[in-house]
Amino acid sequence: MRQIFIVIFGLIFTISNAQDFENKEYYEDGTLKLEYSGKKDKPEGIVKLYYPTGELQGELMYKKGKQNGTSKIFYKTGKIQKEMTYKDGLQIDTMKIYYKSGQLYELSFIQNGKKNGVYKLFYENGQIEIDGYAKDNMIHGYCVHFKENGDEWKKGEYDMGTPIGNWTEYDEVGVTMKQYGKAKK
Repeated sequence: MRQIFIVIFGLIFTISNAQDFENKEYYEDGTLKLEYSGKKDKPEGIVKLYYPTGELQGELMYKKGKQNGTSKIFYKTGKIQKEMTYKDGLQIDTMKIYYKSGQLYELSFIQNGKKNGVYKLFYENGQIEIDGYAKDNMIHGYCVHFKENGDEWKKGEYDMGTPIGNWTEYDEVGVTMKQYGKAKK
């Protein structure tokens, strides 16, 4: 009876340990490419990605095999390039993309894995370039474009990435009106 118990216990211990694993993949030259731990053949926790030169390229958060939490992508210098949040494998909340200098380049709001809502682009000097909205990953609705010095350049509406209707454009002399594409509905 005692031997059967020991064999069963050993078998259960082996099976339960077989569910936890560590994975490392390498580039052809032997440099580490990625590493992660997991359960039942699915990543769990931080998945680390590396450039072929060895620098950390990204940290992706996983839970039950799907991206969950804040994931970050880095430039080779170690500065952050992109930051995004996931829930059950879908990108949600805000996405931030940065210049190599560390200055914010893009701020987008994400719903169901797509850009939907506030959409802003910035020049590397920190001035806003585009202040608008996105729908299904396309710029959509009212939008203002700015010059690198912060002055307004043009404003009007987009229909799924296409400028429509009358736009106000500012030049050195003053204000001009332009008609783009199809008329506004």
